[in-house]
Amino acid sequence: MPIEFKVLQQGPFPQPVHHQWLGMACLIAMMVGMMTSAEALISIAFIALVVNVVLNRQLPQLWKRFLRHPALLGITGIFLMYTLSGLYSENTVYLFRRLRTSLPLLLLPFAILSLPRFGKQAYYSLLYLFFVLTLLACIAVLYQYWADYAALTALYKKGQVMPTPMRHIRFSLTVALAVAAGLYLADQRFCLRYMAERYLLIGGSIFMAAFLHLLAVRSGLLALYLMMGYALARLVLLHRKFILGMTIVIASAGLAYAAIQFIPTLQNKINYTQYTIYLLVRDGEVQELSDSQRLGSIKAGLAMAKAHPWIGEGLGDIRDAAEAYYEAHAPGLAGRKLLPHNQYVFVLGATGLLGLLYFVLATTYPLLYRSGYRDAFWTAFHLMIFSSFMVEHTLETQFGLTLYLLFALMGLRHIDAQGQDL
Repeated sequence: MPIEFKVLQQGPFPQPVHHQWLGMACLIAMMVGMMTSAEALISIAFIALVVNVVLNRQLPQLWKRFLRHPALLGITGIFLMYTLSGLYSENTVYLFRRLRTSLPLLLLPFAILSLPRFGKQAYYSLLYLFFVLTLLACIAVLYQYWADYAALTALYKKGQVMPTPMRHIRFSLTVALAVAAGLYLADQRFCLRYMAERYLLIGGSIFMAAFLHLLAVRSGLLALYLMMGYALARLVLLHRKFILGMTIVIASAGLAYAAIQFIPTLQNKINYTQYTIYLLVRDGEVQELSDSQRLGSIKAGLAMAKAHPWIGEGLGDIRDAAEAYYEAHAPGLAGRKLLPHNQYVFVLGATGLLGLLYFVLATTYPLLYRSGYRDAFWTAFHLMIFSSFMVEHTLETQFGLTLYLLFALMGLRHIDAQGQDL
């Protein structure tokens, strides 16, 4: 439902229209901050959204609603699980640093309830904005790449990538999600004003899918292919479009082959990956390779879990335990302060099997909440985030946590609105 600014003058603050306006502004600011690497803007928006719920006249009712919302409670519980692990953490200074980063897990699931309405118009408009912001970011990165083509292409031979607004792995995942958002909105025939906007959504999605192959970040490509596979399965199994599905498979295979043959960044990334595998198999010097650092950090996390299988090392001691492992087993990685580059292994090392079990349930349940998996974008988002968890400690950085909470909480509020739980 669009907000008319003239209604902001009706009645004293706060009124429902003010909460809606301020809440939407906060979500928009988080998107802009995430896409422009503006940490301060994200923090300000986070604080403002919390204030938006604290100043709400219906605060007691919102609190009761929150306590009856299993999906929001589950996400909040991740922070509480981290806090409990502090009871057996010795490094309290690092513990509080990590808890400060994870604070949005505690506050934002409740704060999102401050928006009184989150139906299709509000939800789709935010997805549309996310799509446009990501599309513009891709165009800017592409322009920078062509401006320094030779130097940036050479980076891929060393396992590096072209400069991106945020860390390249999270940026590639963001682009993959924007592709899903664009096609979803086009399928829903959503537009702000003109039906011709559908061509922008479809054309922009195709452009960003192609851009991902030029960017050549494996995690983003994995997320893209997972979502494409899911979309293809829906097309064939739900809509019985067997011939169209086969045509898409053949066309995709041909385009993938052409991309490998003619996109230099993708070629260099493939060669780099093959070189890394060669060194790993032959026990060569791999300390300076990004893949070896990721593998070494994951081994460190698994070693923590082996030493303390049920409750882990504790969130405050995870970095010290990782450094101890590097000094004993991978001296070349010591001193780099590497945390396990896998969210599941990170949780396992910090909180043990009990914590990992809770984490899996808390992050999977929203997909099942009120049969949300029936929504194509909601499922695509979870495929993206689960693949991200496999290659990054996504929730342990501000941008990764913002990406997850932004879309998880918006999606849950949209599902509530669809169920008339306004």
